[in-house]
Amino acid sequence: MNFIEIPLTKCKIFLTEKELVGLLSKDVELYKESLQRGKAFTRSKRQLEREEKHFRNYEASVLQKKYTLICKERTNGFL
Repeated sequence: MNFIEIPLTKCKIFLTEKELVGLLSKDVELYKESLQRGKAFTRSKRQLEREEKHFRNYEASVLQKKYTLICKERTNGFL
């Protein structure tokens, strides 16, 4: 049986998925809000991953260009 750990201020509670869904189904507004929050966190995480990937690719291309220029300078333009 898998438990979901929920850290609170002074303790931790552990609930099964069934127990958590049962509690959330009693408060529909909270359930909707938590679903929206989950979607927002997921979108944000994916966007950050895309930005990091883009930055790494950009950084690699800039470094490659600098390396090429340095090599050309050292070989007097003969590559």
